[in-house]
Amino acid sequence: MQLQKSLLTTTLLLAVSSLTVANAAPITSDSFDVLLKVDQTCTVVTGATADIGLGTVAAGQAQLVGSEKTGSTIITTNCSVGSSAKITLQPVSSKSTDGTGKLKGSGPTTGQEIAYKLTSVSSAGPAWGTATPVTTAAATNYATGIATTVYATVTDTADVIPGDYLDTVNVSVTF
Repeated sequence: MQLQKSLLTTTLLLAVSSLTVANAAPITSDSFDVLLKVDQTCTVVTGATADIGLGTVAAGQAQLVGSEKTGSTIITTNCSVGSSAKITLQPVSSKSTDGTGKLKGSGPTTGQEIAYKLTSVSSAGPAWGTATPVTTAAATNYATGIATTVYATVTDTADVIPGDYLDTVNVSVTF
């Protein structure tokens, strides 16, 4: 009986031992990264920049005290965090680099021109063109637009044939 108990115990120990070895497979692991590259960006909010309306003035009086013609609009940009937009302006009429342009007449006023200038800070501020860009403050988040005001001021008397005069200004942003 003792021998039988001993054999039974040995058999049980071998069975438990084989189960433990079979269930104790080496533990393996792995890992992986999740990657995303975020590119720097600054964009103009399309369609948000309103036209600059300079109003109405009597012919020859655009520069008389009290009737100076100045207007402004806001250019809104969205930039990645920490980025600044460098904004350049170029009047289509003159393709000037210093922000000077010419309001041109159409129809009966074709060939007539009224000079104007683009500036930053104020109507008497620094010229704003392609050679004299304006740099915005650094963005604190992309969703918050950065507003930058541009001023247009008539720089001659507007002693021209009465009518409507206009020019287009192209806006470019680099960062």
